[in-house]
Amino acid sequence: MKALRSILIVVAFSLAACSSLHTPLPLTEVPPPAALSSSVFVGHGHAFRFVKGSWVPFPEYDYEFSVVERRFSDHWEAVKEIHRLHPRYDGWAGPRDQTIYFRVRTSPAADGGLDLTVEGTLGAGKGHEKPGGGIVLELTPAEKGWFVPFDTIRIRQDQGSANGRVAEVVELFWRRNGREVPFMKMQEEGIVYRPVAP
Repeated sequence: MKALRSILIVVAFSLAACSSLHTPLPLTEVPPPAALSSSVFVGHGHAFRFVKGSWVPFPEYDYEFSVVERRFSDHWEAVKEIHRLHPRYDGWAGPRDQTIYFRVRTSPAADGGLDLTVEGTLGAGKGHEKPGGGIVLELTPAEKGWFVPFDTIRIRQDQGSANGRVAEVVELFWRRNGREVPFMKMQEEGIVYRPVAP
């Protein structure tokens, strides 16, 4: 019995060590370059399911989040941490605690804003940032299969820099026969923190 317990402890430690080697973030042997600007967003996401033609609150899927966004001349990177704290969360959307990574390449658009190409943990896609702020991205999910009940992720962000707040809506839906079939949406509200000039 003592030998079995020792084997189980060794296996548990080895599994923990293996899992600690995996990360959704890109690996690099050198420190990342200094960003032109950076921001931190912190807030709460409210989840909703589309049931019989209307949006129904789904508090088991609510989450706390924080985002670190670093902007460069031709792209920006964001690392988002989410934590689902509801005791009845069922795990269908993955672990309670998740790290999500986005790399968004930017190019000038005709309206003075930016055209966006995104790759990351959730998938790949395109979008646009308006000149005065406000972002819309559409992604094809990285996870596909019979048990994934959507084929498009749309992210809409309205950043009111004047009042230091950010609002974002994440929609999950199917595109079928030229129309959208909603599945879930998350409404996020948060506060923006920026470095203070010396």
